[in-house]
Amino acid sequence: MDNLMARVVEKIQQRQTQFHQVVYSETLNAPEIQVFIDNANVDVMTTPLNFLRDLYQLNSDNDWVKWVMKGFEYDIQFRFEVSDEVSRFIPIKMIRDWPLLFVVDAKRPVYSLEEHVISRGRIAQLPDQSVVVLLRNQNLTSEAADLVRSKDIQLQVRNDAECIWQK
Repeated sequence: MDNLMARVVEKIQQRQTQFHQVVYSETLNAPEIQVFIDNANVDVMTTPLNFLRDLYQLNSDNDWVKWVMKGFEYDIQFRFEVSDEVSRFIPIKMIRDWPLLFVVDAKRPVYSLEEHVISRGRIAQLPDQSVVVLLRNQNLTSEAADLVRSKDIQLQVRNDAECIWQK
């Protein structure tokens, strides 16, 4: 029994460090659930805007949406790779509240901060080359603005928190 328990613990620990990459395609079926059993981290490559819309709306007619929802049940850490253009349409609520990470061009994580006035300390917590989505009513302190430049952080300023398909 101890041997079985040791193997189960080993499998769980191994799963926590395992990454799996999938390429999204409307013409391909979503991957099997086995991906979630073997991996705790899943990268979805080439994520298009229409899929993000379906995911945000929880469109159960889309097999990929159902697959991601099932992944949440397995406590999967999703990372969606998007283009710079697509990143401009990701709903702020999705960036802030959903248990996933968006990454622009495979290297620039996307964040949206909630503070009205964003301090240097808050910017310091972000990785270099991040993308930060702000609303027009949010402001950076002068020290934060300096740090944004030195960390090569891209700011996206939006008029409101709603995305185009919510209007």
